[in-house]
Amino acid sequence: MFAFYSPMRGKLIFGMPQRWCTVTVTDEEGRRHSVDVQASSTYDAAHLYVTHVYGNLAAGLPCPTISTVFEVVIEGKVHRVRGVALQRWIEERRAEWKGPRGFLFAQRPMLK
Repeated sequence: MFAFYSPMRGKLIFGMPQRWCTVTVTDEEGRRHSVDVQASSTYDAAHLYVTHVYGNLAAGLPCPTISTVFEVVIEGKVHRVRGVALQRWIEERRAEWKGPRGFLFAQRPMLK
């Protein structure tokens, strides 16, 4: 099982341990770029992709924006995360999480 974030309900459903997944985005020229991450939800996976890109600009991965659609593949299933929803998820987590966990999460970049 994998953890899914429900924008409708505004909370984490089926909180599960971290799993390996592949996050893929498509650039303006139609080329696909993928990164493998270990994440606790589809939104966490997409956010880790954003963190990886902004931490490694020399890698040549496309910089995600709020119009980016992230494809997160876990156990053969494809889940799509829209940039606008991811941005909202990031903002909610920053507001909710306090203490060391919140401090570390706030160090991750936002979408531009």
